[in-house]
Amino acid sequence: MPDKNIGTIHKLLRVITTIFPLLIVAMVAVGIAIAYFINRPDFAIRGLLVAVPAIFSAIFLSKMYRKGMDHDESLLKGISLSQRTSILTFVVLYILSIIFLFLDSTRTIYYFATVTLIYVLILNQVFSRSSSPSIILAELFLSSLNLIYSVTLKYALYFGGTDIMSHLFLSQVTYLSGHVAPADLSPFYASFPLFHILNSEFSYLLGMELQTAYFIGSGFIYSVLIIFIYYFLIKTTNNSTLSLLSCLIYSVSSTVIYYSMYMITRTIAYAGFIIILYLLYKRDSNNRGFAYQGLAIIVSIFVVLVHQVSAAQIVIIMFLLLVCERILSNEKYVNGTYLAFFTSLFMGYWFYFANVFVEELLQGRTNIQLYEEFQIKETVQVGLEWIYVVQHLDTSVFLFFALIGIGYILWDRIKASRRNYADYLSVYALFCLSTLVLYIPTPLQTLWQTMTLFRFDRFMLLIAPFMAFAMAAGIYFLFTYLSHNGKKPAWMIMISALVALFVLASVVYSGPESKAYLSDPVREYFTPDEIKGFNYFIGHVDSGSELHSDYNVNRFFIQENFSTSKELGLPFFNSYIIANTGEIPTYYGYVMVRQKQFLNGGIYFGGSSSNFLFNPEEGNDVALYNSLLKYNKIYSNSGVDLYY
Repeated sequence: MPDKNIGTIHKLLRVITTIFPLLIVAMVAVGIAIAYFINRPDFAIRGLLVAVPAIFSAIFLSKMYRKGMDHDESLLKGISLSQRTSILTFVVLYILSIIFLFLDSTRTIYYFATVTLIYVLILNQVFSRSSSPSIILAELFLSSLNLIYSVTLKYALYFGGTDIMSHLFLSQVTYLSGHVAPADLSPFYASFPLFHILNSEFSYLLGMELQTAYFIGSGFIYSVLIIFIYYFLIKTTNNSTLSLLSCLIYSVSSTVIYYSMYMITRTIAYAGFIIILYLLYKRDSNNRGFAYQGLAIIVSIFVVLVHQVSAAQIVIIMFLLLVCERILSNEKYVNGTYLAFFTSLFMGYWFYFANVFVEELLQGRTNIQLYEEFQIKETVQVGLEWIYVVQHLDTSVFLFFALIGIGYILWDRIKASRRNYADYLSVYALFCLSTLVLYIPTPLQTLWQTMTLFRFDRFMLLIAPFMAFAMAAGIYFLFTYLSHNGKKPAWMIMISALVALFVLASVVYSGPESKAYLSDPVREYFTPDEIKGFNYFIGHVDSGSELHSDYNVNRFFIQENFSTSKELGLPFFNSYIIANTGEIPTYYGYVMVRQKQFLNGGIYFGGSSSNFLFNPEEGNDVALYNSLLKYNKIYSNSGVDLYY
């Protein structure tokens, strides 16, 4: 980027950082005004998640701008905490959390409270004089595994957004055949097979059945990423406390927790992205990184072959990072040549080897009717705004600290012109400021076109490590500021309380248990009795039979007839979603009803375009069972009724 342009951008950033607190308040006021102008006051209520923490962060920033601070890392190590005592406390709390998992059929508030205490303990270890990065990273790794396995290994089958079930079937085909899934079974994933190959290898190496091996192996990979994130942050920040704090915040961010359990193709591609970042930021003793960039190319090939669109989104993120680096840093880690190679790699593969995917991608997004008017997502409904606020309390805590971190770093770098201090911190801060709109509740997140059609929601995971850094920086510099104005223990208690709220909200509302008492009462997992009923159907029904069921069961029975079904001994079915109870008497074949789930909150039925919640209220229970009178009940347990 030419020096003249950089100088102009520096001047602009200097103005922005100077008026940053006022800018925050102004944007909040404009947002609330627009919500009432378009007659959607529920948007203003949802906007409280952003408005309240933004105003408080503006107040603190304005005070911090007026006071110079010493940023010596050693000054923050003000907590006297015995390493031996903290480790023993961690072990006790960890064992206690596991005991709570075995005492109930679901994760309870006792489990969540114990996990919250674990992370508050780690937070205080980070600020302790006796802190050890290796011990803290080990505790974060084990805590991450705890959160993941407490869902994926506890419930009979956690399916999240339901893609897990189709990926398990494609992995089974790969495992049994020793080849990638054929094109007549999955035109898309025949060209992107590495995820299913990886799952098959997990099963072979661990000597376990496919589902268990998949959850164990993928959970381990995801938790290890914390270590990679720490090392590429410590390389650029040269601040162990800030890097450890970033890893802690990262490991309990709601987006990170959700995808740690919902480990599908795009999540594995994200793991490749983190490793690429680590390799690009890694340099040898001669400050050269040729060997590491070579390894980054190999990982890039993995990313291209594991998921269809992640490579394109990763390139966008890395390009933004490169631009921020060129503006504010003398260090050049993101190599433009590598980025050009990565872009050429996935574009070439798309158009020459995965042309079926590209055709579908273009056809689904070039229809002009999709852009005639902005469409609000179906989930953004009037009447659910207060539930939304409660469900996203962690977002408010995040934004409060993140705005302080971003605002103070940019001011410290540009306004104070500290060229040697925090040089690369400002790169991360500018990047976070540029992408914050993708991470927090904004108008972009209410639109169907942005979040569903163009999948902007998937950017949230890719930028999660940087957003964790922004929040960690806010905690770091706010604690520094407050420590200059009072007793450290008192301020540490306040910060610990806010972080505890962040952790508790994240672990509760990113897990499947929150569905029961929030806006969606349908479970994201199957119970043992439901799985037993599914297995009965598979074992006693002829291949090719028709099955009519709810949406989630339909997603379980995705076994289709393809070229090698009989050769591999795989059953196949014609599975359909029940459109409504009035049509059930016209169906032939089998009807499966998850009666316990239906009575406890409802099940999803659906037509050709969308699904709707069918619950037992207003006589729906009578209508459902009357519609089944022509059928014979051939199997029943506490979870499933099967009719023929």
